[in-house]
Amino acid sequence: MLVALVLPLLAVPGPASAASSCGSSDGHTLCVTTPAGSLSGEVQVQITNASNSGKVIVTWRPSSGSAEYLITRSRPSPQTNDYSFVWPTQKYRDGSGVLRVQHGSTSKTPVDVPVTLSNGNASGFDHNPNDWADFLPGPWQASADPVVAASGDGPADEAVPNGLAASIAAANPALFLFLGDIYEQGTFTENRNAYGVSALDGTAGTLWGALATKTVPTLGNHEAPHPVDWTDYWHGRPRFTSLRFGGVLFLDLDSNAPMKAGSAQYAFVQDALATAPPCVVAFWHAPVLSNDSVSSSKLPMWALLANNGGDLVLNGHRHSMAEYRPLTANLQLGGHMVELISGAGGHSLGKGVSDSKGRLEWTLGKVAGALYLTLDGAASGGTATSIDWVFRDASQAARQSGSLTC
Repeated sequence: MLVALVLPLLAVPGPASAASSCGSSDGHTLCVTTPAGSLSGEVQVQITNASNSGKVIVTWRPSSGSAEYLITRSRPSPQTNDYSFVWPTQKYRDGSGVLRVQHGSTSKTPVDVPVTLSNGNASGFDHNPNDWADFLPGPWQASADPVVAASGDGPADEAVPNGLAASIAAANPALFLFLGDIYEQGTFTENRNAYGVSALDGTAGTLWGALATKTVPTLGNHEAPHPVDWTDYWHGRPRFTSLRFGGVLFLDLDSNAPMKAGSAQYAFVQDALATAPPCVVAFWHAPVLSNDSVSSSKLPMWALLANNGGDLVLNGHRHSMAEYRPLTANLQLGGHMVELISGAGGHSLGKGVSDSKGRLEWTLGKVAGALYLTLDGAASGGTATSIDWVFRDASQAARQSGSLTC
């Protein structure tokens, strides 16, 4: 006789439900979705915006402690075509709270989703190693003179700046000078999403971060509110420093810090110039001369450089490109030192600069691009004695060129 065996059905657990919340903010329907359970490591946060336009602001609001601004997206990410982002939760302290999303401004109605962070960060977290100096370039031994690229005011995870970053990477410069501004405030989360995964962390990197191992960055005014986050992203890099490459002294300075005589930064540059090689290139974010406006706080640094062998000063801040004629220590025509503005990194491109005193040689607005310097004479371990430059757009078409003898 056959006996029918009736076995109990076993419930096979499916994936846990994600945490999600939808609501109206500033007339836009926002939906926020995070993985279920406690969050750790890098987490994909999905945010949709019914109109897929406008500015979306995300804040982490722990149950205890102060709210922490995470990221602002001014438009959808090209990667996801929505307002999603990667949250590096390991950079934030453990705890429960809400992830708050708002459209337009933080005064608008919020859409909150409850989350819990669990990375073992009870009182702090581990920063990236302080090994920035390990990535400084060694002597240039190639048979051709090295090319150094420079651009700022781009990283925002938008199509135009992402395209320019790819263009610069494809040009394969020997060195890349990032002239500052990671949008909007350079938090841990914005650095990860806007600048990209850093090649300093042992991967190929993404976006601007793909160039990180050959990048010498300067702090912009946008990321200045979060200097700890900037220092961590760049593996402990100091706010101002110098290096020699191709026989050229590069002075990497901080325009958010004092540049007046007697300041620490001024004394640092003074000491560096005392034993400088023939060519000296200084770079910082906000220029001393922009249109007819002169930044009096930066003029002492300009004068120090102009009177002691400085050749080029590279800046961003203006979202365009410009070349000034050689200027004196007090910004008059007839000097030697040249200011080059390369702030056309691609975010919110602006019009070109203007000047009523005849000091402006060339300018171009509304076009994304970068500056490329050739260190003449630096091939095969030599020392540069002159520098050529060319401004190129994202298609690598030359828009303006110039040169000087150091």
